[in-house]
Amino acid sequence: MTKRTKVVLALALCLAFAMSACALPSPVPVADGSPAVASDFTPSTGAAQQSSGGYVVETTDMAGNAIRLSVYPERIVVLDPANCEILYAIGAGENVVGRSISCDYPAEVNYLPYATADGRNDPDLVLLREPQVVIMGAEDAADADLVSALASAGVITVVTNVTDVNNMYGAISLLGMITNRTAEANALVSQLITAIAAMQTKISAHSETVYLELTPLADGLSTLGNGTIFSSLLSLLGFRNEFEDQSGIISVTQDQVVGRSPNVILTVSRDRSTDEADPDATPDPAGATLSGPAEILARSEWQEVNAVKSNRVYYIDAALITRAGPRILEGINALYTALYEGRQPE
Repeated sequence: MTKRTKVVLALALCLAFAMSACALPSPVPVADGSPAVASDFTPSTGAAQQSSGGYVVETTDMAGNAIRLSVYPERIVVLDPANCEILYAIGAGENVVGRSISCDYPAEVNYLPYATADGRNDPDLVLLREPQVVIMGAEDAADADLVSALASAGVITVVTNVTDVNNMYGAISLLGMITNRTAEANALVSQLITAIAAMQTKISAHSETVYLELTPLADGLSTLGNGTIFSSLLSLLGFRNEFEDQSGIISVTQDQVVGRSPNVILTVSRDRSTDEADPDATPDPAGATLSGPAEILARSEWQEVNAVKSNRVYYIDAALITRAGPRILEGINALYTALYEGRQPE
């Protein structure tokens, strides 16, 4: 590691300690905001200089895989949308040559070809992009056929697995190291730490709970539990996830939600107005019940739910609260608007 890189990393870590020390009491751990404290993952620092083994990068990813790069990758396929946003934010978007269908931000990524078919991983399409490195999340890393095909072709896979705000910083640092953008990654981490610390000065601890409706009633309800970036953001803002007693993506029933009676409901589905409808489309009466705060407020079985009784049901962009990347600040601001100001986020 070069002297300059060591200095940049040290400054970022010092800032993280300072920000965490001044945070107001809340459900957030006191070390929140530091990429090296109370985090499940901090990448090792064997980078930025040719190692004795001839590697420019020698580290471990968030799945525990040893990563050794002889050269920095010029051709990257990215399958996870949060990782995609991070790569572009640190200036490594120019090296991305393929993506999954869920990688849709920033706008320029939409000009790149898909490396997936029908929304599913396709090893042949990934390899068609001739990547040196494929960056993926934990869900894609569980695709044994994909991982095996990449390994057989000599393609290096890098896995991230972000479960809270803290180890999001580790993921950013890891991608910066892999792409030779360490300084840019540290700058992004510092920016996020500073902004989140400023937000913490405006929050207080609450006993109220929040339920996120990830899929609507007509499709079978689902939500996010503990061990997700969404749940971490709620804690940071002083609120509790109604389903924090369970982990990951959860299928829930109407009776469960009604029985728990959350104080606030967030939905990732918009209300659909008649002027948004396609005038040439065949009318679909059932479709009108699929989305939005208005539909939730009108559910007859939900009228005694606290959030419905108090009219605290809001739409929120799923990408802002489920992708652990640079737009997380927009997600925090949207949550603050709904939870503290009691109005629909813009």
